[in-house]
Amino acid sequence: MTADHATGELVAPLRTAEGGFAMLALDQRESLRRMFPLVDGREADDSALRHFKTIATRTLSPFASAVLLDRPYAVTDARPETISPGCRLILAADVLHQPPGEGVVGTSLDPLVTPDFVRQVGADAIKLLLIWRPDGEAAARAELVESFLDVARDAGVASLVEAIARPADGEVWTSVAARHEGILDAAREIAPLGGSIYKAEVPGYVPGDVSRVREHAERMTELVPVPWVVLSNGVEAADFAAALREACLGGAQGFLAGRAVWADTVAEPDTDTALEVRAAERLRTLARIVAQVQGS
Repeated sequence: MTADHATGELVAPLRTAEGGFAMLALDQRESLRRMFPLVDGREADDSALRHFKTIATRTLSPFASAVLLDRPYAVTDARPETISPGCRLILAADVLHQPPGEGVVGTSLDPLVTPDFVRQVGADAIKLLLIWRPDGEAAARAELVESFLDVARDAGVASLVEAIARPADGEVWTSVAARHEGILDAAREIAPLGGSIYKAEVPGYVPGDVSRVREHAERMTELVPVPWVVLSNGVEAADFAAALREACLGGAQGFLAGRAVWADTVAEPDTDTALEVRAAERLRTLARIVAQVQGS
């Protein structure tokens, strides 16, 4: 069996019937905590995170080909019963280094996500987030990816490598074009390191403007040797469906997204209804876009 064929077999369960990926991300941790309203000046506790993930998984997983969940708050000792039978489990294998009030500044491999644990919880894939910077630390990133891939290989599951592009420490992007090139530079470095699927920020996106997305997605497709999907972080929720369509027309094979689907339901007084009505319809719409493009 060739390596490509073996990878294809591992990835196949994550695909929709039409062949694309319609995957839901619910592995947010401290960023999710900050979406909840303060209560008496205090942030939401761990039980609030666990409750939201439980309800969102039960409500939304029937409309997804796979759901991404984390070990600390959602996956403890078995596959969560709230996952729809037809939906596959992706387990986050990363520890997110996130100072209070800031975004994720770095990641490491979760030592508790072992091959035995992956098999125990019935995960079909694992995921690693990397923060990419033009900082000369490519060797350290490569070492982290290789350690992650070792876990996936030993567990016999697919591996998803995600890259978020940031400017060098203490700096800001000098222009929109610089950020766009950063997203492609991250793919140029990280995608060839391995992994069954590459997860990328929407390339070429500007808030309110998706006109450059297809062109940049085509460039991404040339750089990435495996199927790749987009995430929704950094994209206005109202723009994500259009951005997804353009990305897929440029070669992306779907999405692994969360915030654009459910973020505005977290603080709702009736979160359950907001998930059932608004978030579920968004997820169905995104899945239809992937199906239409993959079937064209």
